[in-house]
Amino acid sequence: MKVRGNIAVILIIFLAFIIGGAFAYSSIEGWNLLDALYFLVMTVTTIGYGDFVPLTDSGKILTIFYAFFGVATALYVLSSISSSLFKKHVGEKVGEIKRDVKKEEKIKKEVRDTITKAVRKKK
Repeated sequence: MKVRGNIAVILIIFLAFIIGGAFAYSSIEGWNLLDALYFLVMTVTTIGYGDFVPLTDSGKILTIFYAFFGVATALYVLSSISSSLFKKHVGEKVGEIKRDVKKEEKIKKEVRDTITKAVRKKK
C-alpha cells in the first residue's frame, strides 16, 4: 500500500508540474492551454516536433527549466511505476514458488512415510 501511495504522490506532483507549466506558457507565450500542454508534453517526452517554439526570452528560459527538470521528472515517474509493477510481479512469482516448494515437501514426506510403512510391514 505504501508504494501505491508514493506513486500517487509522484503522479500528482508531476501533473501539477505539467499543468502549472501549461498555465505559465499560456500566460508568457499567449498560447491557449491545449497548445501549451501539448508543447510541454512534447518537451518532457523529448519528442519535440518543433511545431511550437517559445518566442519570448521568458518562454525560452522556462523551456530550459522544463527540458531539464521535466525530462528528469518524467523518467523518475516512469521508473517508479515500472519498479512498482516489477516488484508486484516478482512478489507474486515468489509466492507461487513458495507454494510449489511446500507442495513438493508435502509430497516427499508422504512418499517417505509410505515407504517407511511398507518397509515396516515387510519386517
